[in-house]
Amino acid sequence: MIFIGDSGKNPVLYIQPDWHSALSLDDGRAWISCKYKDEPGIYGMIERERNEDDGVSSLKISDDFIIEQSGGSFICIKHKNSSLTTYFLKPTKCWSNLHEKSVGSLSVTPSGLAVSTSLDDSLILWNADQSIVKLRLTGHVGEVNRCRFFPSGQVVLTAGSDVRLKIWCAKTGQCPVTLVGHTRPVTDVAFVDRGKNILSCGRDGVLKLWNCGDASCIYNIIKLPSAINACKLAPASSKLNLGEPKHKISDKEVNTENKIVLLGCEDGTVHCVALKSHKKLFTINVNSAVNCLCFINNEYFIFGCQDGTIFLYSIFGPSKEIYSWKQSNSTVLSLLDYKNIGFFASRADGTVEFCFTPGNSLVKISLTGSDCDPVYDLATDGEDIYTCCRDSKIRRYRVKELIKDLSKLHLFSG
Repeated sequence: MIFIGDSGKNPVLYIQPDWHSALSLDDGRAWISCKYKDEPGIYGMIERERNEDDGVSSLKISDDFIIEQSGGSFICIKHKNSSLTTYFLKPTKCWSNLHEKSVGSLSVTPSGLAVSTSLDDSLILWNADQSIVKLRLTGHVGEVNRCRFFPSGQVVLTAGSDVRLKIWCAKTGQCPVTLVGHTRPVTDVAFVDRGKNILSCGRDGVLKLWNCGDASCIYNIIKLPSAINACKLAPASSKLNLGEPKHKISDKEVNTENKIVLLGCEDGTVHCVALKSHKKLFTINVNSAVNCLCFINNEYFIFGCQDGTIFLYSIFGPSKEIYSWKQSNSTVLSLLDYKNIGFFASRADGTVEFCFTPGNSLVKISLTGSDCDPVYDLATDGEDIYTCCRDSKIRRYRVKELIKDLSKLHLFSG
């Protein structure tokens, strides 16, 4: 896997969150900055100026930067000294009236049905196309840490600080199943194929396999000494030795063979476990809490840490990182793979960036809108990207065409 540019030495470009509306005005201005890790920022200004002769307006920028391109929904800016180029993309839609407080988790189906949860104690089902709240789901006590649609898009799974998981009908809002067994808050979930079996992990350090039909815990697959912050399930490569089960196989297990689970932990470790055999395949230690992780494909995976670093590893060579993104100290809160060509990462400082894997680390896409408020979760309906933020807003971005156009530039090969 080939990368162009040393990410550890690259800066990050930031722009005024409402740049698109500010620069649409006559004499409009918006700030731009370039920040190397642990160094003072380099600041500049973008200004709209009108030519007195023909009345046509244009954008001007400070000497440290170049405006490479400007469109209706984005502006592309290059920092001269580092050659870092960032496409800043504005949201196509912003929902500000769904929740009153910080939005912590979000999931969206291809049909536009969405579920989100907030610190205002609301857990709602809503229609992204019509911006209508369809149902309010009540039953958890305290904060809901994760909400996800089953693969069918007709059922919702939630995980709460009340140590419970709940399964909801997306048509009626009823909760026919509650899963009880964790002893500390449940932090993440994953679906085994269509979801007859599901996985959950929690701050009790336990990864559980559940049977949804009778609400029973089939196994505690692994018990770790640290809280588990995130889990991801994926098909295993045929090259991996997954081991053989040493326990009695339950007839409640459905399609658990040839799958692996990644676990990101508070103590800075990442563990890979074979789902069928419960064999631990490897452990990685990076000395910073691992908040999120995702697979790029069945060979490569990434994970994001409390200290701001994102690591890329291979399933076949977990003893050494392939690449790492170290340009920011801001905590990584969420990762979302995109069509096997890259990933989105959201951070505590409100930035959401897209990176190609493999690719040119000097070219990025930044989803703008948050004014330094943490972006806690990312979701996709298969085309657009959705973000949820501490400012109580949910934003949607149309990224498909821009990513497609950048891919055609042959900047990304490996």
